[in-house]
Amino acid sequence: MTWRTVILTKDSKISLRLDHLIVEDEKVTTVPLTEIGQLIIENPNIIMTGHILNALSKYKITTIICDERHLPYAQVNLIYGHFRQTTVIKKQFNWEDEQKELLWKYIIKQKIYNQKKLLQSWYGGNYEILSNYISQVEIGDETNREGHAAKVYFNELYGKDFIRGRDDPINWALNYGYSLIHSLLTRVIITKGLLTEIGIHHHNQFNQYNLASDFIEVYRPLIDYIVKKNINNSFERKHRRKLINVFNKKVLIRNSRQYLANSVEIYVDGLIRFLNEGEKGALYFPTMIYKEMG
Repeated sequence: MTWRTVILTKDSKISLRLDHLIVEDEKVTTVPLTEIGQLIIENPNIIMTGHILNALSKYKITTIICDERHLPYAQVNLIYGHFRQTTVIKKQFNWEDEQKELLWKYIIKQKIYNQKKLLQSWYGGNYEILSNYISQVEIGDETNREGHAAKVYFNELYGKDFIRGRDDPINWALNYGYSLIHSLLTRVIITKGLLTEIGIHHHNQFNQYNLASDFIEVYRPLIDYIVKKNINNSFERKHRRKLINVFNKKVLIRNSRQYLANSVEIYVDGLIRFLNEGEKGALYFPTMIYKEMG
């Protein structure tokens, strides 16, 4: 079971030796690749060998490379993620529009539900209106209940003056946290043999990861919770560490508590099965247990 999140912050060289990650700076540190779930390279001056890049992909390690501001900028992924990739992609291109729109309805309902539970558990704010929005979500979310719910939700969570997308510490933190989960989802999607560019709802020609942008929606409230609890007027290294710790959080899925990465595997497998076979019983959505997250 992979469990470590390795964060590299100093000028150093990383390489591969006998299926171990070797980090050389003032000292030499060795970590078995089998124990690493996520590798976050915060320092752009780090030197990497081609061998370690290939090994990180082989071991399906979520590898995120940050820019000079320490923000996620790129990630390392396999080109071919599945031994039957051609067959998988053919099925992806044959997903029926009706199935995709129905799945989008289920995703948005679950997203709003997770938002509602956060407001309810945090301080009992105006969450009942979100129950109304859940019941009003249509196939394809044609009436944009997601957008209406988001306005109420963010105002309740971060205050009436909060504007999503504004240049401020809360938005910096949200974007950082979302990108971590987005990278994890992208890695899982690729290992299933799917094209990340082809989404079920997102179709932005400039977005290489439309499918991950679709699937992430139900997990966003997990990041919202961490940001609400830890970030206010600044976004610094200690705050990034709080967000990176999301990989150690557990969520409830398929009637059991699972670490984030395990839950994503279960979740994505169910979505693919639903899209391929139309089996609603295959769907398992994550629910956040906010009070247990600390």
